[in-house]
Amino acid sequence: MGVENIILDTEAYLHGVFLHEVFACLLVFPYIAYLYVLMRFRTFLQLNHRIFLIMPLTFLLLGIALVSGIFLLAMRGFVYDTKIILMLLVFGILLFGEIYRLKILRKAKISRQAMQRYVRKCLMMYLTFFFLHIALIAWCKIFP
Repeated sequence: MGVENIILDTEAYLHGVFLHEVFACLLVFPYIAYLYVLMRFRTFLQLNHRIFLIMPLTFLLLGIALVSGIFLLAMRGFVYDTKIILMLLVFGILLFGEIYRLKILRKAKISRQAMQRYVRKCLMMYLTFFFLHIALIAWCKIFP
């Protein structure tokens, strides 16, 4: 292995990190869209339609973040540090939150009061996700 292979490996890793950062930063936009829809809906039917339009984008971006993260982790030789563990923890929270939201929606469709509780839970959850994601990005940029 020459010096050129080491440079190419480093260049490939840096490009992978850039790609991972781009898709991780794009993950903020579905949560902003969720918050907008939850604050501006007129009927519960309209709310469900709009949320189900945003949901595939959220799962797509979470999937891309997971795959690119595993790719980068493999390039590092599966060496974990606090930043990677924190990213995995936040990823798990975001994924669990989306699955939980889908489960409570099934129960919430039966009454108006249940849908109002569902909207309040979702607002709290997506505000938490938004600030958690922003804090994670800031922490990863401040402490590289």
